[in-house]
Amino acid sequence: METSRPAGVRELPIVGGHLALDFANTVDDPEGPARFDHVATYPGLLEWSVRVHTVSATDAERLAALPDPADALARAHTLRSALGALFAAVTDGAPPEPRHWAALRGFAAEAVANAELVPEGSGYTLGWPRPRRPESVLWPVAHAAVELLTAADLARVKRCAGCPWVFLDHSRNSSRRWCAMNDCGTHAKIRRYVARRAARRDQPAAGADTGG
Repeated sequence: METSRPAGVRELPIVGGHLALDFANTVDDPEGPARFDHVATYPGLLEWSVRVHTVSATDAERLAALPDPADALARAHTLRSALGALFAAVTDGAPPEPRHWAALRGFAAEAVANAELVPEGSGYTLGWPRPRRPESVLWPVAHAAVELLTAADLARVKRCAGCPWVFLDHSRNSSRRWCAMNDCGTHAKIRRYVARRAARRDQPAAGADTGG
């Protein structure tokens, strides 16, 4: 399907390491001059869903043809807000607010109610192989969020040191600080380099007469 991004807007980096976290991160540069909401429209939501492989391109084309997806889009923003708040609380070491869990719980219950058992390995997993409603693209996200909130991996959820994005730290010693080393990590390196150069310029030269 065709991209919904205006010219000059970059493709959204997918760096969260988990479906629910990636959905929470769908506003690029959220506090900067290049801020862009990649799921501000229903076509944008479908485009993102195809990128993360929760729906096929064929299913996305069919969903795009359904009438009046405005309610599904509003619900997507509600879900994203709830996930952002829930995982922000996790990274702050605070208990999630009941209202945010209540919002996610409604989406998760709907997801399970519409799920099918899909073979996976020697068993099954929940899946939504034939999405027919505009809001069906939200079900894998909601289900994944509940799975993460109730898993041991929750302790590995972190917030980027350079921006508000959240990510799952899979590094061996849990030392990852950036959503992406070639994004916020690079910007931080540049800032440190500029600061060191400025500090050296401000230092008096060795042996210089400092008066007195």
